[in-house]
Amino acid sequence: TPVLSVAGNTDPNIASFSLQFSGRTDGAPRTRWLRTSPEYPLKRLLAAGFGDCFELGRVFRDGEAGGRHNPEFTMLEWYRIGWGHQRLIEEAAALVNEALALVGRSAPLQRTSYRELYRRELGIDPMQASDEDLRGALG
Repeated sequence: TPVLSVAGNTDPNIASFSLQFSGRTDGAPRTRWLRTSPEYPLKRLLAAGFGDCFELGRVFRDGEAGGRHNPEFTMLEWYRIGWGHQRLIEEAAALVNEALALVGRSAPLQRTSYRELYRRELGIDPMQASDEDLRGALG
């Protein structure tokens, strides 16, 4: 899928790199954007009936740099037709464990619900808590 686009990312929490294209534009804006994810082109393929699809490729995010962040990195993104989130969780866990096995490691899958996570980490039941209690947990 394209790495350079005439449209930037729409996620307000992810900044895109832009550049000025100097070639023929046929009236289109000269500003071009480096992709932050292959999400939108892959979803266009899904909508066109392509079926299951994935991409392993370079992505770019402006403003994300540090000891564990690089503004350019490789991302794997994939989509499955007709799969529920539990089946996708299993596939993602299997992929991670296959990769970790290459260096003699593993990461056992631990399942929990959002409700149990709230109970354990915040001490509240999100299904029973008041709005005030939920807002308090944000602090």
